[in-house]
Amino acid sequence: MPVSGKTKEIILSAAKELFSQKGFFKTTYADIARHAGVNQATVYRGFKTKENIFRLLLDEEYQSIIKESFQSLSGDEPVLIKLKHLLTSNLRLTTQSRLFQHILRDEYSQFRNFFNSKLDKATQELYAIIKEGMDKGEIKREDPAFLVSVLLSFSYALRNLYKSEIIPLESKYNLNHLVETINNVFIEGFIKSFTIENSEAIKK
Repeated sequence: MPVSGKTKEIILSAAKELFSQKGFFKTTYADIARHAGVNQATVYRGFKTKENIFRLLLDEEYQSIIKESFQSLSGDEPVLIKLKHLLTSNLRLTTQSRLFQHILRDEYSQFRNFFNSKLDKATQELYAIIKEGMDKGEIKREDPAFLVSVLLSFSYALRNLYKSEIIPLESKYNLNHLVETINNVFIEGFIKSFTIENSEAIKK
């Protein structure tokens, strides 16, 4: 008997809550079924494996973050301002994702391929935006691939941030403060380093 769409949604919602609390490896198949109020056979018919559920949830979370990040952009704003809004929004949403917290902190190596596939797409999108900035005379004519690598380096810093216990998030140095600081140090530094000084982007 096929599993209804509504039942699948219930299972996914239950699984997301558990994965967000305990991570992938500490969440069992039986946990998901029990939390969803169904038997394990129903979960199996709907998704076959726990990893299928997890990867589906990861993809949905990633797509949601990307959609919200790009919604903050305006087509007529300077390219460097566009990059600033995009990266700041993406950083904030990623750090706020409870689903990503366990992965980035404890389970990244097991799901490296998933994130690498998403990184490939992000690289293409950033490349296009940087090329647009060069064509408009807002960004210095460097190797676009080099500039993309500079921009993506914040993702490595983000993973290290999750693994660090130096700054507890309940301290005065909370998540918003961290995002603001990274924005000021990293993104503003990128703008100063690679902007054409007389561009409208700098004046703003």
